[in-house]
Amino acid sequence: MATLKDIALKAGVSQGTVSRILNGDSTLNVAAETREKVTKIAVELGYRSVSQRHKDTRVRNQEKIKNSKNITVGIAQMFEMQELQDDIYYMMLKNMVEAECFSNGWNTVSLYRNSDGNFVKNSDGNLEGIVAIGRFTTEEIHSFEKYTSNIVFIDSSPDEMKYYSIVPNYHMAIRLVLNHFDEMGYERVAYAGAVYTYNRVKMLTMDPRFYYYKNSMINRNLFDENLVIDCEMNSGSSYEAMERYLEKNKKPPKALFISSDATAAGILKSIREHGFLVPGDCNIVTYNNTTFSESSTPPLDSIEVYLKENAKEATFALERFWNAEKLPRKIVIPCSLVIRGSIKKQENNDK
Repeated sequence: MATLKDIALKAGVSQGTVSRILNGDSTLNVAAETREKVTKIAVELGYRSVSQRHKDTRVRNQEKIKNSKNITVGIAQMFEMQELQDDIYYMMLKNMVEAECFSNGWNTVSLYRNSDGNFVKNSDGNLEGIVAIGRFTTEEIHSFEKYTSNIVFIDSSPDEMKYYSIVPNYHMAIRLVLNHFDEMGYERVAYAGAVYTYNRVKMLTMDPRFYYYKNSMINRNLFDENLVIDCEMNSGSSYEAMERYLEKNKKPPKALFISSDATAAGILKSIREHGFLVPGDCNIVTYNNTTFSESSTPPLDSIEVYLKENAKEATFALERFWNAEKLPRKIVIPCSLVIRGSIKKQENNDK
């Protein structure tokens, strides 16, 4: 398995810089291009690979498709480069999509928002498909359609009768989190993250992680508004939200589900500055299982959402488009819980 030293040597930066980038340190003063370069190399070297790359059986006519045309796929991201510095999840997902396209012999180009807010490409030639990562407005989607009707969405599903989409199983994730806390002796579980995020057409609506958390806790007669730490999906906002919580409650929640690794950095910083321990004083499970949860001190239990499988399904979906399969599919990717010991078991049953 690749090490921080391997990544640092290839990227031409120090091991400390690599560590801080992969841990989502937003205070590190480096160029956005350096952050993207380091995360891309980390993916290429298999630093956080779920399993070894292997050759899957492709759908019918794949070889014919490869040999008959020079395929170019556009990739669009919801976030701008500056926003990606706070959350490497989407950056890593983009890199995995690019790697899957490359393994199929396809070219990729990035789509960017112009001054009018429409997505454009800075190259000549046609696009045989677009992979859109995140959530987009109706107008942004129309700008994709100017290039091609073969559009695959990852992490959103704007029109299930028109586009292929790949989304995580949020309900399954919340069940895994709450059952794990319950097994470790905790019934009252707090939530930290955005209560409202952009929906399938980029309009603010209740975040699906909070939706399933709230309904699950209501079904258990355990929902408490005072256990909801509402913040944006970045370390700065989560730090301020936890500071407000600690000022009011004097101690952190015993059990805490953090809805994104990007949020976890600020939460942990605040907890540590007040002298509380993880695990013990606060026991944590995060969502996304990026290199942050793996490399954090302590390493954090986290929901694995299988970025590689998302990327593979996106390329399969494009192939189905090219094979004239008219009816799109919505693909729900299951998740799993990676346990690293960030929850201390309660033996006294004081939940």
